[in-house]
Amino acid sequence: MAVLQEQVSKFKNPFGELTKDDLAPAGQWVATLIDVRDEFGVTRPSFDNPSVMETLDQTTLLFGFRDPAGAPHRIASRSMRISGNEKSNLMVFLKQALGTTPKYGWDYCTMKGSKFLLTVAHEQRRNGQGVFPVIAAICPLPAGLPADYRGAPASGGGGNGGQKTEDGGQRAADTPTPYPAAATAPVADDEPLPF
Repeated sequence: MAVLQEQVSKFKNPFGELTKDDLAPAGQWVATLIDVRDEFGVTRPSFDNPSVMETLDQTTLLFGFRDPAGAPHRIASRSMRISGNEKSNLMVFLKQALGTTPKYGWDYCTMKGSKFLLTVAHEQRRNGQGVFPVIAAICPLPAGLPADYRGAPASGGGGNGGQKTEDGGQRAADTPTPYPAAATAPVADDEPLPF
């Protein structure tokens, strides 16, 4: 007898109800860690052998930011196995976010409300039908970053080379890009978004 089983998605987003279909804009953004969701005893296909199911504990982090127009966006990290192995996705992510290796026994949920510099990129969906936002990189806020800096959308040029100046010339790759003007959109006092 053949029994139909529900398809198990390897990358189920526990914050799907909050992020919905929001396509967070690509670029670098100052984002606030809004929430951390730990899931225990999750059953999913093994990385080494997808026909074998494994049970593990995983965590997902939800960030929020506003674009220069003041529109709010939310983006979730990929779900990561809760592991203290120095090569695990979680430890690498936390090391990038903190700028230093986290100490064992430290509760990463204490990062809630902290601000980070996120690089958001768009990846093509497997079926080829559109794109979805991903956190391509994360780092601590650089020293000297203006308090009103919100971030910068990705330019169409791409790559790491020089950038076009207003007069059409090239700016050296190591010349810092001027910070964009602060957004002027008002934020209501009773707004429930913490970013």
